Amino acid sequence: MNCLQQQVSLKELKQNKIIRRYIERTLHLAVEACLDIGNHIIADSQLREPQDYKDIMVVLTEAGFLPPARLENLKKMAQFCNVIVHDYARIDPEILYGILRNNLDDLRLFAGMVRDMFLKE
Repeated sequence: MNCLQQQVSLKELKQNKIIRRYIERTLHLAVEACLDIGNHIIADSQLREPQDYKDIMVVLTEAGFLPPARLENLKKMAQFCNVIVHDYARIDPEILYGILRNNLDDLRLFAGMVRDMFLKE
């Protein structure tokens, strides 16, 4: 995704449905993986049950797994997954472009947390 992050323009994203769908699907898979892993962490750590996708990030933040300063972005990431699954016809290319340009670090943060807390030998 890094390569596309640097190369695709908003104009191209609006005009090229193949690239737009590729980015949508890749982001969807990445965010859904974070949410699934988050649910496993919550269950294994015997934390309170989240009420919805956004609440997964809240529970993980409350437990100290994720930094409070990033909570709003992480909740938006979860909302994005909900929109992609349930309201895919209204995904605005400009929002998608903004996520691609400005929010991939949220995915990296989550992946780093999992690596650092659960995958160290």
